[in-house]
Amino acid sequence: MKKFKAVSVFSGAGGLDIGLERAGFDTLGLCELVPSYAETLRRNSGVLLGDGHRYFTHANIIQADIRSLSGHDLAAGVPIDCLVGGPPCQAFSSSGKQLSVLDARGSLVADFIRMVGEIRPASFIFENVRGIVTARDQTGKAGGVIRQVYAALEALGYSCRAGLLNAADYSAFQRRVRCFIIGVRSGTAPEFPTPSHAEGDAPQLFAQQWNTLGEFLAHNADPDPNNYVYPTAALAAELALLGAGNGLKSRGAAEPTRPGGHWGYRQGTFIADKSLPARTVTGSSSQDWVRWEGRLRRLTLLEVKRLQGFPDDWVLCGNKADAFKQIGNAVPTVFGQVLGETLLGHLKTADDDKPAKTLPFPKRFEGYIAYTERDHARNASARKVHLQFGQ
Repeated sequence: MKKFKAVSVFSGAGGLDIGLERAGFDTLGLCELVPSYAETLRRNSGVLLGDGHRYFTHANIIQADIRSLSGHDLAAGVPIDCLVGGPPCQAFSSSGKQLSVLDARGSLVADFIRMVGEIRPASFIFENVRGIVTARDQTGKAGGVIRQVYAALEALGYSCRAGLLNAADYSAFQRRVRCFIIGVRSGTAPEFPTPSHAEGDAPQLFAQQWNTLGEFLAHNADPDPNNYVYPTAALAAELALLGAGNGLKSRGAAEPTRPGGHWGYRQGTFIADKSLPARTVTGSSSQDWVRWEGRLRRLTLLEVKRLQGFPDDWVLCGNKADAFKQIGNAVPTVFGQVLGETLLGHLKTADDDKPAKTLPFPKRFEGYIAYTERDHARNASARKVHLQFGQ
């Protein structure tokens, strides 16, 4: 039986790649720039873990800047069935400065595209934060980045399909939305996998309702109270006034359509609603608070690992801050698994002589982009973003 081969770039702690291997791919190469992250991949490579898997047994793990590598460095001339990667997302995140392609990290998207062109995999998975959908290009046009990425991958001869997927819709105990583009070199890019879970009263199309944080903690709570972090007395007094699903608020500058300010929750002050899946875990040790045995405590590193789908005994190199960052910045393993299974289904029956079929740019994305343009037009006078792009 053929073993389908994958290579990974911007591999991080290996979230997507763990999922791909669970789906049935054999990873031949991983590339990661940060030394502690690359060491994490090496330390876990080929080790029999508690979940019964040995991951990355045949992988060449490269610690390097992707800009210094060629496709041959990763694939070594072997035909590759899937290239997977999520270029650094901070440039497109709604929580950052949103510099998009003006940020050096944003320009690394071009290196993913370059690797697709050099390796010519039978399929690929491109991942990023949802903010890339409305990110501005070099001219300041909202949605310009994702349109350019989509068009560039199509121009390489791939049928592409783009969409936003929520990990909670695929059984995860965490609400985490990410943008994906999948592509195939022959035929039509497959539909994204049908969700297995849904919010609230699940319609008949879905098998089950979302898995909640409360259900997760009932069976997966960290058993070691020495790992619990409690609020200071002063912070506890402030948080005591809040209900579940709320946090202390900070307000931004007033805008024409938001005279009270464009507010958000203060970092590290949100109280989780256990009747819903967890909010997106972050790359910080300041995770959400949970009410536990009459007290507030933070979600622990072990709990965050489990929410992201990592094996309990997945070794994380570096200090504790590094460990939280690696897990928080990772892609939930469930995405790699469900998308890997979808692509394997296509690859097993693909006709290599069939040309790639062009698919339209997603209408859903068009709607998000149009809203962003309207919102910017109303509030541009109160924002600095237009200055960044010379508008």
